[in-house]
Amino acid sequence: MVHSRQVEVDGKQTTLDFGHEGVLYRQSFVIYDTLTNSKWNHSTGLAMAGTLAGTQLKILPSWVVRWEKWKTMHPETKVLARAGRGGFMGTYVADEQSSSFGLSVGQGPQAKLYPYDLLLKKEIVNDVVPPHSVVVVIDPVHMQAMAFSRKIGDQELLFVSAKAKTPGTPLIRDKTTGTLWDRFSGQAIDGPLRGKSLLPLVSVPWLRDRWRQIYKEGIIYEGPSTVQRP
Repeated sequence: MVHSRQVEVDGKQTTLDFGHEGVLYRQSFVIYDTLTNSKWNHSTGLAMAGTLAGTQLKILPSWVVRWEKWKTMHPETKVLARAGRGGFMGTYVADEQSSSFGLSVGQGPQAKLYPYDLLLKKEIVNDVVPPHSVVVVIDPVHMQAMAFSRKIGDQELLFVSAKAKTPGTPLIRDKTTGTLWDRFSGQAIDGPLRGKSLLPLVSVPWLRDRWRQIYKEGIIYEGPSTVQRP
């Protein structure tokens, strides 16, 4: 989870520093800011107690992606390197834990979880998560899932799978214009909309049981006409 540290405090834009409170709330870490000692849920970015209670940190788009794929896409990238350490959180191995995870899109009661095992069957899901029309995609090789807005300007697109021209470059095609898009950069690479880019939406991999603890009113996607509510 990646949040912006910029919030308004006493009418001024302020950059907060955070620390770990050392406790859990609904199976999520509680963090505190060093300025006001307010307590925040690290998953939602919402201040739950203290001077800033009710303040919402902006969630920033981020990926969980294999290093070799990221390095290929961003050859000049930098890495925040830290000494390795074990811990009770264990090790995340996507292809061994897919049935336990889903991709969460949206926030609050409108949040929707797309289970990885369902995405692996469909690979592409056209859906709506207010206020966005979304397309959710997954790369079954690298177990990487992403969500984009389906709108380009005033035009709403409907996507289907497309055969890759080169290995390792999964594509999608919009049925409206026939344009080919890179499935994970969201860039149009061929067709009438070539050069355009889909807007990436905030989407975060979650353990399904922990997601339900936070998003009590959220929806678990089961198909175009069926959803699972709590």
